[in-house]
Amino acid sequence: MKTLLIGLGLTLAVAAVTAKTCEPKRYSVVCYLASWSVYRDGKGAFNISYILPSYCTHVVYTFAGLNLVGGVDSLDYYNDINVNKGYEKIVQLKEENPCLKVILAIGGWNEGSEKYSLMAESEETRNAFADHALRYLVQFGFDGLDLDWEYPTMRGGLPEDKENFVLLLEALRAKFQHRKKLLTIAMSGSTSVIQEAYNLTAICELLDFINLMGYDYSLRTKTSVDAPLYSDTTTRSESVDSAISFVRKSGCPLAKINLGIPTMAKTYTLKPETAGRVSPGSDVKGPGRPGPYTKNAGVLGYNELCEMLNDGKWNVKPMRNVGVKIAALDDQWVTYDDRETVAEKAQYAKDKGLGGVMFWTVDTDDFHGDCHNEAYPMLLAANKVFKYV
Repeated sequence: MKTLLIGLGLTLAVAAVTAKTCEPKRYSVVCYLASWSVYRDGKGAFNISYILPSYCTHVVYTFAGLNLVGGVDSLDYYNDINVNKGYEKIVQLKEENPCLKVILAIGGWNEGSEKYSLMAESEETRNAFADHALRYLVQFGFDGLDLDWEYPTMRGGLPEDKENFVLLLEALRAKFQHRKKLLTIAMSGSTSVIQEAYNLTAICELLDFINLMGYDYSLRTKTSVDAPLYSDTTTRSESVDSAISFVRKSGCPLAKINLGIPTMAKTYTLKPETAGRVSPGSDVKGPGRPGPYTKNAGVLGYNELCEMLNDGKWNVKPMRNVGVKIAALDDQWVTYDDRETVAEKAQYAKDKGLGGVMFWTVDTDDFHGDCHNEAYPMLLAANKVFKYV
């Protein structure tokens, strides 16, 4: 009982400080955390204590999942609740920065779409999910829910998902508004996906903000940029700017859109005849070699990539008309963002009247500061543009 009272007192104290001192910031800096990064090897292993809460307006803990009865549930009890206590530690960041909002994300690519489609199909299951989601957030102290259903109408979903997604958000908003819980989503940056999956006009009215995933534009069969601010017409016409134009035409207020920026590079292995060629558009043999920390073919964390680039052997090319950088060495080809392109994208967010930026994810920024003599160079670049540091 004594422990419970102490915990309650701390919660009330944090709430009191927040109420007195927190003024809304014009621009959001939304920091996603890949909770599984704690399991990475060596210097790549990430601890929640490494997060600098002053660099983020919101921290999003990923991912919870949807259980068999249609409620929110941990996907890793060991890490989230029982032993590593990820939920508890992420919420405790508010003790250092009481203005910080800490959000729980549910879904993600690996969760799929079909079971979310089933949950959203009836009023009864939508309301049950909304009720359970609120109780789950309150139980663990989160400020809101980020719904990462990837994607309505796709990957086993139904055409009715587009409207059911609106109804699901209505159910969540009805439950959340009295408890002042935030409701946000992560949305694809592809205009074709946006058009098929979302009723933008309707969902914008229900959400506090939308995190636009301004990446995953790259192709599998040819070297191509992954997070173009503007179109690289040599390989693909879609870009962040085309997505923002589409959102604007829908009538959705751009102030509700946060521009997603990847701290992950996409990589390719070139064919022998194109080895060393840096320009986009080359045929490829497959994904690039995995890095020592993330260990996934086809992607590198910026913290892995910047160490490689520091050897001076790579042919690096800033694509200033596109807003990304590319690099090649022998049979490896990389498309990536760094602190310079982040600054350009943060300035774009300001110029277009967006709500701010989002980072996927903080645990693959150079969080130790090994490459630039400063921790989180990408995150810091956005904060500088917004004049937060």
